[in-house]
Amino acid sequence: MGDPQTISWVPQSGGDRPKFAVHAGIDEGAKLFVARAHHDGALVPGKLHVGHSSIYIPYNMKEEPKDDYEVLIAPPASVSWVPGEGGSIPDNAIPGGYESNGETMYIGRAIHNGKVTIGKVHPSHGVCYVAYGGEELNFSEYEILVKNALGRMMNC
Repeated sequence: MGDPQTISWVPQSGGDRPKFAVHAGIDEGAKLFVARAHHDGALVPGKLHVGHSSIYIPYNMKEEPKDDYEVLIAPPASVSWVPGEGGSIPDNAIPGGYESNGETMYIGRAIHNGKVTIGKVHPSHGVCYVAYGGEELNFSEYEILVKNALGRMMNC
């Protein structure tokens, strides 16, 4: 189920989440965790909403549900969120996936309607996209997930 001493992705399905899943937001009182799934030749970061049987990824102006996915796990204090804008990517940003053309996407989060929700930072677009209410929304100001000095990356 993944090594709790490293930052890695763990395959899951059906709304399950592993121990040490990276908590990144909240929606209507339910925790959101960092997840990703394959879609149209891409591997897209998104959110796992506790109590739902799918994760949700932002893609092509829609919120896409995915039943098979991976959840990011990390040791406590090995990751943190830093302010981002305009597609700039810190050196220690954690890759979250890739676009079908090979461009790396990163893990971002933004506030929408008072809720912190998770999505993808698409550097060439200069924004963070999040899946919310059936749509893909974009934000020019966001936070990006980075690896702290003690975190080791595996399977990314």
